[in-house]
Amino acid sequence: MASIWLVRHAQTTQTGVCYGQSDVPVQPEAAEAARLIARQWEQAGQGNAPELWTSPWARTQSVAEELARYWCVSCHVDERLSELCFGVWEGREYAEIERNDAARFRYWMQNYELAAPPEGETVAQLRARVAAWLEERRSGTSSVLAVTHAGVVRTARALIAQLPYSAVASSAVTYLHLEQLL
Repeated sequence: MASIWLVRHAQTTQTGVCYGQSDVPVQPEAAEAARLIARQWEQAGQGNAPELWTSPWARTQSVAEELARYWCVSCHVDERLSELCFGVWEGREYAEIERNDAARFRYWMQNYELAAPPEGETVAQLRARVAAWLEERRSGTSSVLAVTHAGVVRTARALIAQLPYSAVASSAVTYLHLEQLL
């Protein structure tokens, strides 16, 4: 069975913004982020370059492309590694959403495992796509590293531990920190 590792993108430079599937600036930039991840990979005793995966969003894909150059491997882009889609709330400030869409926002916050943001996706949909990606990777023999998002990391944790998303929803996911799932 393959070892599967995930890493969250670099920290965004915007705060208070619902950015799920939006491109937002991050710091450090891709080359520095890739160097940090590669160093952790080597410190973890992972000698061979991994099979490299990423979501299609710039904050992950740019880092994965730098890692691919560093390790001389190809980089696979997979939409299933995307953060939860927040629909019409994408790119808006949380304070503005609470002010102008209070009822729907409050309902979603209380029912996020079952309800979707307007024109967004449910946690169940996120879970299904992450589960499918994980299942495919488990059948391989290579080490796998995916550059992805906090929601995907939490979902993968829940899937591996066979827990509901609510059990991991508030767990920390450190930026640019390698996490081995399997």
